[in-house]
Amino acid sequence: MNTQVNQTIKRTCPTCEACCGLLVEVDEEAQRILSVQGDPDDPRSHGYVCAKSQAFRYIHEDPERLRQPVRKTGNGDWEAISWDEAFQTISEKLNVIRAESGKDAIALYVGNPTGHIVDCQLYLAGLMQSLATERFFSAGTVDQHPQQMGSFVLYGEEWKFPIPDVDRTDYFIIMGANPMVSQGSLMSAPDIERRLKAIRERGGKVVVIDPRYTETSALADQHIYIRPGTDAFMLMAFINEMFANNWVTPGHLADSIDGLAELRAAVLNYTADSTASITGVEANTLRRLVSEYCAAPTAAAYGRIGLCTQEYGTLASWLVDVISLLAGKLDVPGGMMFPRPATSAPGPGAPDNSPHWGRWKSRVRGFPETCGELPANLMAEEITAPGDDRVRALITICGNPVLSVPNGKEIREALKTLDFMVALDIYINETSSQADIILPSTTQAEQSNYDMTFTGTSGRNFANYSPQMFTPPPDMRTMGQTLCTITAGLNGITPEQMDDFMFEGTLDNVIAQAERVGRELNKETIKAEYQDQSGWERIIDIMVRNGPYGDAFGENPNGLSLARLREHGVLDLGPMTQQLPELLKTEGKRIRLMHPLITTELERIDRDFAQRQQQHSEHAMLLIGRRHIRDMNSWLHNIKQYVRGKDRCTMMVHSSDARRLGLQDGGNARVSSRVGEAIVPVEVNDGIMPGVVSIPHGFGHLYEDSRQGLANELTPGISCNDIIDHEVLDTASGTSVVNGARVEVYAA
Repeated sequence: MNTQVNQTIKRTCPTCEACCGLLVEVDEEAQRILSVQGDPDDPRSHGYVCAKSQAFRYIHEDPERLRQPVRKTGNGDWEAISWDEAFQTISEKLNVIRAESGKDAIALYVGNPTGHIVDCQLYLAGLMQSLATERFFSAGTVDQHPQQMGSFVLYGEEWKFPIPDVDRTDYFIIMGANPMVSQGSLMSAPDIERRLKAIRERGGKVVVIDPRYTETSALADQHIYIRPGTDAFMLMAFINEMFANNWVTPGHLADSIDGLAELRAAVLNYTADSTASITGVEANTLRRLVSEYCAAPTAAAYGRIGLCTQEYGTLASWLVDVISLLAGKLDVPGGMMFPRPATSAPGPGAPDNSPHWGRWKSRVRGFPETCGELPANLMAEEITAPGDDRVRALITICGNPVLSVPNGKEIREALKTLDFMVALDIYINETSSQADIILPSTTQAEQSNYDMTFTGTSGRNFANYSPQMFTPPPDMRTMGQTLCTITAGLNGITPEQMDDFMFEGTLDNVIAQAERVGRELNKETIKAEYQDQSGWERIIDIMVRNGPYGDAFGENPNGLSLARLREHGVLDLGPMTQQLPELLKTEGKRIRLMHPLITTELERIDRDFAQRQQQHSEHAMLLIGRRHIRDMNSWLHNIKQYVRGKDRCTMMVHSSDARRLGLQDGGNARVSSRVGEAIVPVEVNDGIMPGVVSIPHGFGHLYEDSRQGLANELTPGISCNDIIDHEVLDTASGTSVVNGARVEVYAA
């Protein structure tokens, strides 16, 4: 007799920033996910889902994911060990290395999946404080660091990003982004296709500026080709055009800006005509773009990865925000606005006068830190260069820098020289395969979650709670529990004591925030409410209750709490609202244009502008990346449903370049640079700008010691990062220049 009882559970998709609502049908007894569909009642996604919505199901079922800690044996194989033995070994090894060589002998690398795991984010903060290492690396330095630096310069807070108010804009400029594939990056907006179509249906316009005619371009009114890495030149000319036509109208922020005269002088030589030969954007095309943007009742100018990961990434990211500011389209409906997450402070914080860069430097090259990090592509030299201060131990968390970072091959070889390495990962991949111990974690199906990161990047305010669907095996841990235990071992206390320490530290911050808005909270009274609880949920609960929508610990009975979110799953908290200048954390709440970090970059681009000449070598090309709707960096390549079909790791090239270089569609090309070369299949595509080639990011599953059979067999591809010069950086942020990288292409 079949007694199976299926249950449908509401939760949020944990794969990308869109955070779409899901209806997940499960067989709890068999611990199986039966189906994943869009939730039509979700107030943000309204039933929409993309192909990636199934990913957490397939990962949960993947027989190759780790389900217990493993240790590398003497012959390079792996053996299962207990959690107690794993934690004891890690504690002993790290404490000995720290005692012998100091805190900076232990390095840390953090990957992007941590953004989708709230307890990992919370307890990672405790580990970072305990390690206090200056050798902190992350995927951020091949991603959004330029935007962080731009936000710090303008607003005094590096994690405060203006987000396009897509649902209320009349004119939308998209630069260096492909939201039809990414589903929005620093622009959490489910079903972006519907939203872009809505702009056009209400009489608005969508413009894409990109070296490649993308999936988003196909939905836009206009596509403008731009030479990779030259966005800053075009944006300088954009601002000059605004000054020249008296279109600078900052609106409600006019009295909060410093440095306008200096900015006008800085862009004086950058005109639509003088930059056209550099950028490939015709002068009249740029003039029309500026005119339409400034005249539009509402307009949003949005730039993303393509702007960040270039030679002037920080400058380009800063310029996009400055354009919004000058046009009066920053912090207004339909423009670029700031979300108000439920976990944010109930009022504006104190000014932040710390420099956020240059507080320490890499030991080999002397490169300054930015936002507390060193460039990830310096990892290899920080490990291998001789000296008593070399990196001896490494902890990687949800990261695969061997594929994700330029110089990946050298990073992999450097890992072999470490005294000790521990990886927190559910796979034995190209990076974790070099570890001494790998600690897996529960999957998203086996843990509850709150999307803390992406409520801060959403085009509409929301809060959500995803319940645990399955009870994990008794010997499994969440990522946060593992981090908490490692941190406890470093401090000689129990995991329970460490958990309490994290809770009390957050509570102290919450009380201080409340005091700044005139609210008095009693620490002991609040602690008593949580005396029988542990873990991340009580930490998020006090943040939500004290936040801008919270119940203020009883003062606002109808306010938000985690209990209310458990009941509703997701709550719509309304559109973004005006928050400047109150939100600013700069001295005197001023928007500072001419910050020393920016003036240095303006001097650098001026020198380049005066000397720049285009490459005319027959084989010289500019390399850009791309991604596919079924890709998420290197994460999803061991899932059959996502890797089947034709090879996606191809080199796109324009037909005119293909003829000139003797390349055949479906044939092979040899792509080379100063640091390496690779053979890659050719895809002739006239959607890409002449002089440019595109190879997707996240491939290169070529190493035999990786235990991801499908990735190795069906979609190995090549790692484009292996042919990108790791010494070429955006000097203001330390971000790798992967957009507009110089390569040479030959028929193979």
